[in-house]
Amino acid sequence: MNRQVRHALLTPLLVGVVAVPSTMAAQAAPAPAAAPGVVPQATCQLKTAAGTNPVEFDLVLAGFRAGQQVKINGPERLTRNVSGAGALTVEDVKKGNYTVWVGQGRNARRTDCTRDPRPPAPPPAVKISGADITGASTTPAEVNCSQPQNVTFTGKLTGSNTGNVDYIWQSGAKRVAPELKFTAPETPVVSFVVRSPTRAAPADPVPKVSAQLVAMNASDEFTFTLKCAPGT
Repeated sequence: MNRQVRHALLTPLLVGVVAVPSTMAAQAAPAPAAAPGVVPQATCQLKTAAGTNPVEFDLVLAGFRAGQQVKINGPERLTRNVSGAGALTVEDVKKGNYTVWVGQGRNARRTDCTRDPRPPAPPPAVKISGADITGASTTPAEVNCSQPQNVTFTGKLTGSNTGNVDYIWQSGAKRVAPELKFTAPETPVVSFVVRSPTRAAPADPVPKVSAQLVAMNASDEFTFTLKCAPGT
């Protein structure tokens, strides 16, 4: 048998031998499976339900495939189907960390549920440790004691922390209760003006005016004696 005839007979066999491994490899290789991981387009939030007292929490899902079944793991374990818009709200769930799963096995996908940001802690309350009347005066310093005079009292509050605080000025029947923006460690209060009593004759006792400053559990009292001009 010459070389050309042998070559013609062997060529189909060689082609068949070479083709078989390629075909078998294609049939044996499994389709690549997507690795488990987080579903990027889906979202889940544990939100504080507005207007609830005591506070309630809702799980709010969005971005899932329409009608898709989801499994919710956490303090509560639930199985639900999302809406045609791929959304779902589960009301009044226990507070905690939740995870939403879709699919099964190697094709399962996870979405972690975020929480509402924690509100900032309220600032510490103002604590007033001292209320002090720092002085009292008339203008001028020497006055006509036969006539009523304005006596001005000044004071301050001492304490810790910052914020609004109420305090009281009082003298006889006169009473005022303003609010003060307190800035530690001490803050002056608004001055307090009281009308003095009078005397009928220069030989009578010198008029006096008393006032009290009160804030929380702190207080101070001060009595001011007028300086009378001669002959008054």
